[in-house]
Amino acid sequence: MKNTFTRSNWSSFWLEDEYDFDGESQKSKSIDYTKLAATQRAIGNFVNIVTGKQIPVVFQSNDRSYTDGEQVVIGTKLDDANFDPAVGLALHEGSHIAYTDFTLLKDVNGNSTRSLSNTVMATAVRLQGCDPNLDMTEQEFDIIKNILNWVEDRRIDYKVYTNAPGYRMYYQSMYDKYFNDKIIDKALKENVKIQETWDDYLFHIINFTNPNRNLSALKKLKDIWNVIDLKNISRLENTIDALQVSCEVYKLIKSAVPVDAISNSNDSDQSEAGNGNAEDAEGQGSGSGNTPDASNSNGDDEDGDDGDDEGDDDAESVSNSNGNQSSLSDNQLAKLEKAIRAQKDFLEGTQQKKGRLSKMQTSIISAIKESGTEIRTIFTDEANTNPIETVVVKKLTHGIIVSLPELFQYGSEGVINNNLDVSQRAIYGIEKNQAAVQRGISLGRVLGSKLQLRNAERSLKTTRLQTGKIDRRLVAQLGYDNVNVFHRVVTDRFKNYFIHVSIDASGSMDGTKFHNALTSAVAIAQAASMTTGIRVQISVRGTANLNSNIEKCVTVYAYDSAHDKMSKIINNFKYLSTFGCTPEGLSFKSIEKDIKADAKGDELIFINYSDGYPTSVAKCHHSYNGVEYTRRVVNDFKSIGIQVISYFINETNSSWYSSDDKGAFIKMYGPDSKFIDPVNMLEVSKTMNAKFLEKVQ
Repeated sequence: MKNTFTRSNWSSFWLEDEYDFDGESQKSKSIDYTKLAATQRAIGNFVNIVTGKQIPVVFQSNDRSYTDGEQVVIGTKLDDANFDPAVGLALHEGSHIAYTDFTLLKDVNGNSTRSLSNTVMATAVRLQGCDPNLDMTEQEFDIIKNILNWVEDRRIDYKVYTNAPGYRMYYQSMYDKYFNDKIIDKALKENVKIQETWDDYLFHIINFTNPNRNLSALKKLKDIWNVIDLKNISRLENTIDALQVSCEVYKLIKSAVPVDAISNSNDSDQSEAGNGNAEDAEGQGSGSGNTPDASNSNGDDEDGDDGDDEGDDDAESVSNSNGNQSSLSDNQLAKLEKAIRAQKDFLEGTQQKKGRLSKMQTSIISAIKESGTEIRTIFTDEANTNPIETVVVKKLTHGIIVSLPELFQYGSEGVINNNLDVSQRAIYGIEKNQAAVQRGISLGRVLGSKLQLRNAERSLKTTRLQTGKIDRRLVAQLGYDNVNVFHRVVTDRFKNYFIHVSIDASGSMDGTKFHNALTSAVAIAQAASMTTGIRVQISVRGTANLNSNIEKCVTVYAYDSAHDKMSKIINNFKYLSTFGCTPEGLSFKSIEKDIKADAKGDELIFINYSDGYPTSVAKCHHSYNGVEYTRRVVNDFKSIGIQVISYFINETNSSWYSSDDKGAFIKMYGPDSKFIDPVNMLEVSKTMNAKFLEKVQ
């Protein structure tokens, strides 16, 4: 059953249906790169809106997020259950880039350093009197850094809550996923972690935003609460202010806990974390944001009186505990340690050590993003209740050819990468395309000569009028009572036209039919390049899984004369190929808004090349009929001013067509169906002239 976003998933508001998951696809271990690229762009846009900065968003292979001070790293496990939390994490990390001073965790020369004691932060800590004898250990600096991470999170969260209140629900989703752990609530309620150790102090500080906090659990907790003063966290204007507070907290803990008690910490790898984290200091400085931040981190419920009441309620249970016993079972204690470790991982940035996407996977996503690939939702029923996903690749690049090989000629990747082992089969297919393209260019020059009259203007001068401009040759006649001495010049010019050529690239078009379609489309592009006022786009369409287990309609924009030169056709069209089935109307609908917008008010002609019946794809409505749906979409085109020419592509270019093929084609395209030889430029020019050469303004 499909698990689509509902309004309980806040991302659905701004992602619309672009990023949608179904249970079946999540069972697959494959990575849907088109979805990841679409998500990367969408989350990146939102991060940029919230922070006001262009912050890169990249992926790693797990579901955690962090920042290294220059980019936001998000996980790839983005199903409907954890998508909103991922958005919250990305927004939080982006906010750190916007508002956190990452130079604190570099040396005085601005370079990365493996030792926290050599950082700008250490210098500031010493100015605060925390290291008067210059003997602080890396572990102690790491404790201050972790406290700073948490305090800085509170400062950043309040700022974002204030400036972008729409962010709150995403943050709450993140908090619910990572930090609203029932075992943490239980530990706080039942007075677990109440020994006077550095580790237990950090546990309670990290969970100050939990409604179950107990400020009497440890001697200095109430004083620490007052120093941090969550209710007035907005007083901290920058990261240095947050560090000053962190130093005060450190002093309070140190006054209650001996320094050598660090070794008694329940976190057995505390020492390793302290040493290792400095290596990637920028990343850990943010902490990031992944400490528990309750929805009230703006301080509304964080007053001292509230804390006192909570502390008093639990005072008896604390006094009756010696700190070595626990009401939690062994299983619960194990769960608690796991939850605490997760919280510390977020503070310390140790999740960075988990693997990212491979170089190849990252390259694929970058190529898809560069190509402007988008996931579009369309409906196949008249009630618009049955959404399906389509993929639109807005720009053909070598990167997208290499990244999505199933859409292109076999062996294209090897040719692009100058691989000497490319098979003869691959070379043969590419050479056949090259021949079709070259033929199209030659025929296009013929067609272009037939369209040259578009470059001409026709002017008609009418004289002896009662109004207009004075004709100087008739001025002398005014003395003979002739007042009709005016003239007017009317100049006829052809309208500007936008032509979108869509080529059926389904498997049934393979071979001569596809090559003929390419030749004809290239001829139109070549002819348009020789005249004025005509913009041409060329796209190919088919179906593919694209590394998922769901077949989708895929449309690839291969050429746009507004941005591309004919050289792009020569360099890239040789890699085009047939793929999948015939989506026809599904593809048309997925790009309808694009071509209308791209026309920018010019007259718009949509030219189709195809060879037969449209087929269904996954998720189409149960009553879907490809011919009827395409007919409906074509009629929609006409209703919004898009003129249509549809060429039926035959194997032999003969005049014979089966009655079924012809009947279905005519049903879809009506009087705009053309049964001609598409590489006969005389025939093509006649059909095109009928659409635009006769129209003048």
